[in-house]
Amino acid sequence: MPFDNLSDFLKCLEKEGELHRVSVEVDPKHELGAICRKLNVTKGPAVLFEKVKGSKIPVIGQLLATNRRIALALECEEEKLFEDSLKRSAKTIPPRLVKNAPCQEVVKTGKSVDLNELPIVTNNPDDGGRYITAGHVIVKDKELGYNLAIYRMMYRSKNEVYLRFIPSHHGWAFLKKAEERGAKALPVAVAIGVDPSIYIASQFEPKIGANEMDIAGGLRNKAIDVVSCKTIDCEVPAHAEIILECEMKLPPSRGTEGPFGEFCGYTTDQVENESSMTVKAITHKKNPIYHNIWLGKPPHEHLYINAISYGVQAYYDLKVRYPAVKAAYAPPAGVSIKLVIQINSKMNTPGMVKNLLAATMWTRGAMWKEVIVVDDDIDITNNEEVDWAVVTRVQPARDIFILPGGQGSRLDPSSDEFGVTDKLFIDATRKRGFRGKVAEPNRAMMDKIESRWAKYGFK
Repeated sequence: MPFDNLSDFLKCLEKEGELHRVSVEVDPKHELGAICRKLNVTKGPAVLFEKVKGSKIPVIGQLLATNRRIALALECEEEKLFEDSLKRSAKTIPPRLVKNAPCQEVVKTGKSVDLNELPIVTNNPDDGGRYITAGHVIVKDKELGYNLAIYRMMYRSKNEVYLRFIPSHHGWAFLKKAEERGAKALPVAVAIGVDPSIYIASQFEPKIGANEMDIAGGLRNKAIDVVSCKTIDCEVPAHAEIILECEMKLPPSRGTEGPFGEFCGYTTDQVENESSMTVKAITHKKNPIYHNIWLGKPPHEHLYINAISYGVQAYYDLKVRYPAVKAAYAPPAGVSIKLVIQINSKMNTPGMVKNLLAATMWTRGAMWKEVIVVDDDIDITNNEEVDWAVVTRVQPARDIFILPGGQGSRLDPSSDEFGVTDKLFIDATRKRGFRGKVAEPNRAMMDKIESRWAKYGFK
């Protein structure tokens, strides 16, 4: 059965030995983030901090920081993560509106709103302040539709946060559309502590206006329950732990935001003119759980999710023009700007791979900095196999080319202030005249060995 809420998923993780409880008090300033970093390096379990200094609300961290936990979240086999995510996300299921919701068991508005009651974390010592890192931001527009995504939010005061929208974000387009219409304010809802399918869906990048909540329904094979907010015109996940109902006045009030340790593994500079928004209401369950995402040197949970979601989106974008495409993957260490594509080797015609590599520049807003294409005997989730293909199937002068001065990510510290970067393309497929024959047992023998594995004394 799909997980309707975060609490049910945590019960599953505990049953599977994938959850650790910390019962001693932990400081949300630097200490909690350091523990998450340690678990990140060791690929340890998700961690529930039961006592957090300054708050009565426990914090969950490292929630989906391994492929196994993502597979548990989607109730599929780890080896079929891409395949199942691809199939399910194609069969979207619209959310279902309900009247009564657990996320509104407690409602605080006006002067009762106080963000200090939440255990907002300062993950890294160079961060400019406390950040909401797992805030699932929801905006809607009568023309554009909906957008659900995670945007960083820095604490400003008891009822204000800075919200980081940049031009490459769909949320920024919603903001600009509201300004063009002459709206006085942009309603913004923020869901913290959602069921894992919503978290995963938030990292998809469909065309603008497509509702990621529909994708979440497809991923879990069941519609997401949503409820209308109390003070703004927006619908939010009914089973979320915490909801912030916000309003960004137009033009926005601005101030200094950052620095911040981003998903790319580097601390970004301070932003002098960032948009601020007011929290009009906080609603939550009677005993909520706060979700914190540790971000820093990769890989970390954000990048494990993006590896699948961005790969699925790239597959959709490319498959329509290049039927040879079998799968795509954005390896976590590639900080969401590296893409590996697997093709059907029998469909590899002369020149096709070069065209495919060039075509990746119209996927995902052209954010890819490095793209590699490999044959279907290469496991694209295994960096060692991809490296092997590059080393043994590539002649640099023939199979590598560079596009100078392309649009990329501003979070890439090697790019310029506008995110302009060179692009690297590698054709790591076997070409005509390739002399190598892979040295390995035949499939029948491997199947036989697999069936007898336990008899040899292996687990």
